[in-house]
Amino acid sequence: MPSIFAVANPKGGSGKTTVAIILAGEFAKHDYSVAIIDADPQGSSYQWHASSVARGLSPKGIDLVRASNEQNLAQALERLDGHDVVVIDTPGYYGPVLTHSALRADLVVLPCKVHTFDASQVVRTIRNLEQHADAASLPMNQHRVLFNEYDSLDRNTRPLREVLAYLNAEQVPVCVNALYRRITYRTMTSGHGTLYQMSDTDESIRKARYNADQVVRELLAASQGANHSDNAT
Repeated sequence: MPSIFAVANPKGGSGKTTVAIILAGEFAKHDYSVAIIDADPQGSSYQWHASSVARGLSPKGIDLVRASNEQNLAQALERLDGHDVVVIDTPGYYGPVLTHSALRADLVVLPCKVHTFDASQVVRTIRNLEQHADAASLPMNQHRVLFNEYDSLDRNTRPLREVLAYLNAEQVPVCVNALYRRITYRTMTSGHGTLYQMSDTDESIRKARYNADQVVRELLAASQGANHSDNAT
């Protein structure tokens, strides 16, 4: 059975697709067979994959499957059982597909910007998932909040302290590492394959790769049940 990562946040603009592509790209780099299930009607992951193929940058080792509803998602997961890793890019709203994705996942990754409104949306999502897990007599799966589009200027600021204090009070685990705001990530998701298909002569790309590597290592440890999280970035 594959390791399943569900990237979830019902709030639009949280960076779900960027996180999904980075996850898939990191595992593919290490020669794992990877699939992304694009379960978001907006089809951002699908557009990235199709645009990359059109540019001659077909993402090596990464298959792309679309799933428009819960039944399609279940069928896709069954078909992809032979893969090493499956990453689900969930819809930008709360519903059965997001719930099913989260309940099947080894780790639910919740991208979040450093803002109290975004954090409150993430906490609401977690509480809803906990209720669904309890109703299905299932344990709540491992989950981590991942700060996305993080800026070095955010360090030691009042907004960051407030968000961290809020998430800590709600007992929500937060990744130590964050995905920084980088033009490289935006370029990649516009249809330029993975980070490892972009020129490594560019220092900004090397920095993006290092950042992504640190984030994915932490998420992998979390998916395997290791407690490497801390409410600090």
